[in-house]
Amino acid sequence: MEEVTALLLQWGVAGLIAAAFTESFCSPILPDFVLIPLALASPEKALYYGMVATLASVAGGYVGHWIGRKIGLPAARKIIPPKYQELVQRYVRENAVWAIFLAALSPIPYKFVSITAGALGVRLDVFFIASFVGRAKRFLVEGVLIYYFGPKAVELFSNHSDSFIIGLLIATGLVILLVYIVKRYRKAETVSE
Repeated sequence: MEEVTALLLQWGVAGLIAAAFTESFCSPILPDFVLIPLALASPEKALYYGMVATLASVAGGYVGHWIGRKIGLPAARKIIPPKYQELVQRYVRENAVWAIFLAALSPIPYKFVSITAGALGVRLDVFFIASFVGRAKRFLVEGVLIYYFGPKAVELFSNHSDSFIIGLLIATGLVILLVYIVKRYRKAETVSE
C-alpha cells in the first residue's frame, strides 16, 4: 500500500483525484495520505487540493451509489464487512442525510456508505448534498488547517483521536451554520424595515 501511495504522490493532483475517486467505492487508500503531503509541500495550494479531493470523492460516491443500486442490499452485505453492516444500514435507513454526512466525515469507509445508500435507494440529490457537505468538511478543513498552520496542523491530526477530530469538524460546521443564520436573519431584518 505504501508503494501505491508513493506513486499517487508522484502523480500530484492526478494522484489525488485517483485516490479520492476510487476510495469512494473500492480503494482502501485514504485520500488524506495524498492530500496532506501535497498540501504541506505547497501550503498556498492547500485549499485547492482540499476542493479537488472533495469533488473527486463525491464523483466516486456516485459510482458507489450506482454499484449499490445494481447489486442490491443482499449483495452489498457480501462486500461490506460485518462490523459496518448493521451500523451503516441502520443509520442510512433512519436518516439518510445525517448518515451520509457523518460517514463522509468519519473513519467508517465512505465506500460502504455510498454502496449502501444506493442499495437502499437513497435519492441522488439527497446523496449528493450530504456527500458534498460531509466530504468538503473533511477535506477542506484539512486544507484550511494546512493553509494557515502548515506542519503544525499535521500535529493536530496525529496527536488527537478520530472522535476529537470529528467533534472539531462538527463544531466548525455548527459555527459556520450559526454565522450563516445570523447573516440571513440580519438581511431579513434589513429588508423588512
